Amino acid sequence: MAAPFRSLRRLRQITAVVARHGLDHYQERRKNRAAQKKGELPAGPETIPRLALRFRAILEDLGPTFVKFGQVLSTRADLLPPGFADALSDLQDHVPPMSAADAERAVELGLGRPVTELFAHFDAEPVASASVAQVHRAITHDGDEVAVKIQRLGIRDQIHEDLDLLRYLAQLIEKIVEESGLVTPAAIIDEFEGAFLAELDFYREARMIRRFRANTEGKQRTYVVPRVFDELCSRTVLTMEFIRGTRLGDVGEEHDRKAIAQNLVQSAFEQVFVDGLFHADPHPGNAFVLPDNRLALLDFGCVGQISYAMRETLVVVALAIANRDADTVARLLYRVSTPAQRVSLHQLRDACASLFDKYLRDQTTLANVEAAQMVKELFEMASRFKLRMPSEYALIGRASMVVEGNIRALDPDLEVLKAAGPFVKRLMEEQFAVPEFTDTALKGLLRAHGFIQELPLTASQILMDLESGKLQIQIENAKLETIARNIDALGVTVFMGLTACGLITGSFFLLQGYDSKIWGIPVIPAVGLYLASLLLTGAFGRYLLAPRMKKLSIYRWLSNRRRRWR
Repeated sequence: MAAPFRSLRRLRQITAVVARHGLDHYQERRKNRAAQKKGELPAGPETIPRLALRFRAILEDLGPTFVKFGQVLSTRADLLPPGFADALSDLQDHVPPMSAADAERAVELGLGRPVTELFAHFDAEPVASASVAQVHRAITHDGDEVAVKIQRLGIRDQIHEDLDLLRYLAQLIEKIVEESGLVTPAAIIDEFEGAFLAELDFYREARMIRRFRANTEGKQRTYVVPRVFDELCSRTVLTMEFIRGTRLGDVGEEHDRKAIAQNLVQSAFEQVFVDGLFHADPHPGNAFVLPDNRLALLDFGCVGQISYAMRETLVVVALAIANRDADTVARLLYRVSTPAQRVSLHQLRDACASLFDKYLRDQTTLANVEAAQMVKELFEMASRFKLRMPSEYALIGRASMVVEGNIRALDPDLEVLKAAGPFVKRLMEEQFAVPEFTDTALKGLLRAHGFIQELPLTASQILMDLESGKLQIQIENAKLETIARNIDALGVTVFMGLTACGLITGSFFLLQGYDSKIWGIPVIPAVGLYLASLLLTGAFGRYLLAPRMKKLSIYRWLSNRRRRWR
């Protein structure tokens, strides 16, 4: 197991924050209970959302690593209890910017030369600041106006300390929480660490910006991407073209809001369905509106990539939803996810059908459907069935919810899903070489398409396993797992008992002719007997308590809480 922490000071800080919020939560619960008894508050399970808000406050107080962790968790509604994803969706950090001296020092450390040699002018005040980096405006010696993104001094060390602690806690949870096997906390931390450390690599961000620019060159696109100045970039400093415009969140009535909304949805579909490379954090602060109503995308630290096969799957899912084909959606959800337990496709199909009835029953088209909310509930449904979705789909889901929120704020009447029609049609024609289908033919084609895709892979896997003699049948039995744990416990108990017997025997042999004594007590034999008594006590305690010990169960705890609420 990795070391739980590198800094006792940091551990004390985290403990103090959690303890303070825990005390506040306890006091709030007492007040709420008193209010419920007086009839001033309705009794019921609203404590869960309050707990989610408290969890968000803890993450905000713990700093950039935990804020980023919460932001990543907010994209995984399939891994969180109801209410938590919503509470974490607007998680923000509250960190003051670096001083001008520290910013200049960070630039010099990153690029190896003083700021005066690198730039003709460097603004002391940042134009934007966050927990990991901040952006300063500057002028190069060639007269180019640039934005210099600077990583905070010492942020890497703090992040590594926090990641060590998070990994230790994840491993501890896996040992003591019964349901941890359904979501594998250690795997989540590993995934988060990879994504977060990638965001700290500004070389990588520069490569992503160049790829986005390559996708727009020579094409009539609805968005632009800043140019990167490679000679002024390092792993901790990123210099790019300074773009002037109106922040998407500040667009007023004087702008052509309908045209901006149309360009926003068009750019999102271009990135996902055409390029397979999309901006995964499209909140209003990461986009500027230019005078011609095009969008300028900023901050490419969080970028998603999907293969052609993934794009094809998204199209098939969209078409299946449009045709209320719950069977196809259920099969695709199961195929692209990682099930933590056996899943009944019949029950999954019925859940999909219920979701479609909720959102599509009174809609003859998808024009007025709350697509983002439906996607969110689709991920929550996957969580109920213990289906862990790939992170790429989770990123697309989160980005789509943010984009739809931006579009609704600009033009509530825009038919978002209708705008996807040309892209869906293009991929369908590439895949099937047929331009139009009736609804019945389309449903049959979608099911046949999924079956034809899965059959060769499944058959090949079985044949290869048979040929190599590696065909395995996995049998899971809770009693067998209990037996294995009992055997391990018995082995430890026997070892402790045998060691204690050896110490007792050796101590009695040493008593004969042993002259070195303190206060009349032979030292080494006494120490041996003392250790033997401790080992025997431990062995006897394990023998008595081990059969009664079991992992903590969040499900049982919540069930008990619900019974109390009633």
